[in-house]
Amino acid sequence: MASLRQLVFIEHPNVIFPLVATTLALPALSPRPALVPLTLLVATLLVYSRIVTPRPHAPRTIFVALVGVSLASTISHLLPSIHALSSPISSILSLWIISSISSFIAFGAILSDRFSLHVSTPWAKITFFPAIWASVWQLIAHISPVGHLVTWSPVTGIEGYDWIRPSFGAWGINWLVGASAVIVAECVGVWFIGPGEEFESDGPLIPNLASDNELQPSKPVPTRGSRHTLLLSLTVLGLAIPSFFLPTVPNLTWSAASTPLSVGCVLPHSPHVDGTPTLDAFIEESKQHNNAHILLWPEGALRFENSEQRDAAFEKVRENVQGPLVGVTFIEPVPASAGWEHSREGKWRNGLVLVGSDGPVAEFYKRNLVPIAESFSMTESRKEPEMYELHATRRNKKWTPVPPYNRPIPLTAAICLDFSSPTLFTSLDSRPALILAPAQTWHHDVSMAVWEQARARAEEAGSMVLFCDGGSHGASGVAGQGMREPVQFGSGSWTRTIGVQWPFNGRRSMYMWGGETLSFVIVWSILGGGWAIEFLALRRIRGGGGGGFAVSAPGFRALFDRVRAYIRERRRPPPPAQGEQQPLLI
Repeated sequence: MASLRQLVFIEHPNVIFPLVATTLALPALSPRPALVPLTLLVATLLVYSRIVTPRPHAPRTIFVALVGVSLASTISHLLPSIHALSSPISSILSLWIISSISSFIAFGAILSDRFSLHVSTPWAKITFFPAIWASVWQLIAHISPVGHLVTWSPVTGIEGYDWIRPSFGAWGINWLVGASAVIVAECVGVWFIGPGEEFESDGPLIPNLASDNELQPSKPVPTRGSRHTLLLSLTVLGLAIPSFFLPTVPNLTWSAASTPLSVGCVLPHSPHVDGTPTLDAFIEESKQHNNAHILLWPEGALRFENSEQRDAAFEKVRENVQGPLVGVTFIEPVPASAGWEHSREGKWRNGLVLVGSDGPVAEFYKRNLVPIAESFSMTESRKEPEMYELHATRRNKKWTPVPPYNRPIPLTAAICLDFSSPTLFTSLDSRPALILAPAQTWHHDVSMAVWEQARARAEEAGSMVLFCDGGSHGASGVAGQGMREPVQFGSGSWTRTIGVQWPFNGRRSMYMWGGETLSFVIVWSILGGGWAIEFLALRRIRGGGGGGFAVSAPGFRALFDRVRAYIRERRRPPPPAQGEQQPLLI
């Protein structure tokens, strides 16, 4: 083992670091990142950043690793992205730029862990990186035009932490990645030091390296106490406990405590060469499923040249599709009557209108446009999502097994890339029972990436999402509240009955209520609260002297013993003054 440590960490880290990072990045940075591969990648970068940074050729080594990780990310997304733009070359170039920017941000966040060396308490040292990691990626999700799709945030493999999403949103998931990576890095650091090593109470976990093969005279010393690492490990494991005792399962479709709701996607097979079904095709397909309560068409199903065409199409849908509420999707030029002052003349917009028996009842427009492909020709909506209540009628008593038969179902909607926004539904005053999500993607992996984002936003809101992708290999189905897998891929209409809680509790989830502010405060309170407790307790024990002091990971038992000794000491009469006393070094 000693020879392996010598090889990996001392003799050839400049070669092994980029190689291992690039290899791990291939599965970790796929279109649907998973928790375990991503954690291993971040932990590897953490470990080697502590080893490589003090070396003479650190910038070159880190740059090679950065290029390797960017290349691996590009390869992972190559097939689904090669036809994203008008030409493969422009698609690959854009993908490389996006991957490089994301990797650069990730490396910057990881290198910022060096600042934790200047923190005086062990708990603050060990929780510094998770707070930075969560904050950086949440900020990037706000700035980036594609939101969470470019962040190093896992969307799969987090079933044991499902409850975190409605409580803390992506903040909690990203903090979990950072904390897990720190735990793995600390364990690797202990293995690097080896058993029986003597070390000081202060300093870097990995020793500084003067050259590629020589150690500096200083001994390897840890910055974080093993007991604090154990405490952080127990915290990460403890966060999985609620999912075992309170699992998220779908509501029964037919019970006194639920309302059965039949929903479906209208995805007709197109006989046309260009693969675009006509209005009549969508109407005929919808008529075959008129027993459903809600039918949703895929994104951009129709194209209107003016408002007259649009109104005529809505009237035709109303007359021919009796019974269900139909989500008609379309693109159209922005009319002057819309009052979109931010839109330039000639721009189009991407919309969804709910058409019922009385005509249009609600409308929604796309807020996040696909860069280049849509952003040049279309205008985004700046209107926050709104709620619409679907009501049953007494004439259809199959709506519910028991009275009352008039049960309102609150709905809202967003379109495709809108779901990458971290605060999509935090402006709503109440929780929706169902979110409508039309989409139109060009590759199976892209569709699944958007599907996971839609499922994440639904789980954050404590809701469900009806996802309908009109792509040739697009996913469609219902996600949220324990439902994770699509119903089907590709064309072919379908319906499914889901259960909606009754009486429906419209109270917002913790994340919807508190938004970004509450999650930010909680993430940084984990660091600041522990730092304050350790700082104040130890400072008071040492007699309230000023200046900095060294902390050696005392642990809870040692801290308790010191507090008890301090109390006993305070009860004794003070000794006669004999000059200035030196402060106690802890």
